[in-house]
Amino acid sequence: MPAKYTLVLRKDLRKDAVEGSKLYYANAKATGTCDMYELCDLISLSSTASPGDVRLILDSLIEVMKRSLGKGEVVQVGELGNFQLQFGSSGTATKKEFNQSLIKSKRIVFRPGKVLREAVANFSFEKIPDPSEEGKGEEGGGGDRPEIE
Repeated sequence: MPAKYTLVLRKDLRKDAVEGSKLYYANAKATGTCDMYELCDLISLSSTASPGDVRLILDSLIEVMKRSLGKGEVVQVGELGNFQLQFGSSGTATKKEFNQSLIKSKRIVFRPGKVLREAVANFSFEKIPDPSEEGKGEEGGGGDRPEIE
């Protein structure tokens, strides 16, 4: 099933763009959510584990990741990829002035493994029709009526 997108009009980001010019860009659109219950059910279908067993493993993975990320470790989850804590901070003029309360924008960065990167490279894409454009173009707008001269 192809990944879905819409077109959005945004500022032209090319280096030689005229000031104020705009271009249409693809914007990824989610078509739904695969929640934890569905994820566990789907994984259990291709293994001998029950959905409950899968949930137990995933919950344990989260706990181990919290502990490891908190220690500053990169968590490598095989072909899935790597997770790492990153953060930024406000600056100070001297080292002595700095304290950890200045650390902001804490986040977990995910870097997908080779299998996921290759999968994304092979995805196909499908434009979601714009409701405001329906009925326009060659097919719509009374195209089945005879020409009046």
